[in-house]
Amino acid sequence: MTAPENNTAPNNESEPLNEKNLPSAFDIVLYSATLTKRYASDAYGFTAYLLLPLILSIGVQGIPGTLGLAAQSTVSVLFIAMSCWAAAAISTLISLKTAHPKKDHDPRSIGTHAASVLGALLFATLLSGVIQAAGYFLFIIPGIIATILFTFTLEEVVLRGHGPISALAASKTRVQHQIAAVGWRLFAIVAAFLVVYFALGAAVLFFGAFVTGVSPTALAIGRTPLWLDAVLVVLQIALLPPVVIAHTVLYLSTSPAVE
Repeated sequence: MTAPENNTAPNNESEPLNEKNLPSAFDIVLYSATLTKRYASDAYGFTAYLLLPLILSIGVQGIPGTLGLAAQSTVSVLFIAMSCWAAAAISTLISLKTAHPKKDHDPRSIGTHAASVLGALLFATLLSGVIQAAGYFLFIIPGIIATILFTFTLEEVVLRGHGPISALAASKTRVQHQIAAVGWRLFAIVAAFLVVYFALGAAVLFFGAFVTGVSPTALAIGRTPLWLDAVLVVLQIALLPPVVIAHTVLYLSTSPAVE
């Protein structure tokens, strides 16, 4: 199963969008919020699986010594893998729904497709992360450029069926002729969701301070209670669908470079 690519989101124009008529970051976030609400049951159905590694991470907290570190590391790897699977499933869902909004799509088939590309996605994500880390280590600017160029690696693997290396190349080809247009939209979208996360996180922190009788500053700087850590992770999980949807909408709104 390869999800069909739709180059017309978030508007209804029939021709692919280009650098000059890409939707604004505000339009992308607004449209993504609409899609998140419209397909919340499916999107959060995929995301709910991330509660499993969260529960496991709480369960292994009391294991001492090397065994405890190994258990925590295993749970962390599981969380990363399941996050990639959920992101792949949500991206596939949005691609299918925007291309065929009146057609019913089986969530089990979408989940199976996400599982089938998970290995390639994890490897591509690792390669992209290594390249970006090297770029940030080398004067930051190369890292920013790499982040923008390889931002669509997930969609190229999940929606186009590329392998890890060809996905990086395809993302670079797609972005390089519109790097400024894609770049500022990407960072504006990330900034918007960071504002939401920190606002909600601050509310959770103040609530935790009220419950525990400890100042918010002490909670933030000191050792955060386990239950408060869990609530903050749940908040991150809750924001995963709109973030992935916004990123997929940005991808679908761009057109591949013509060589």
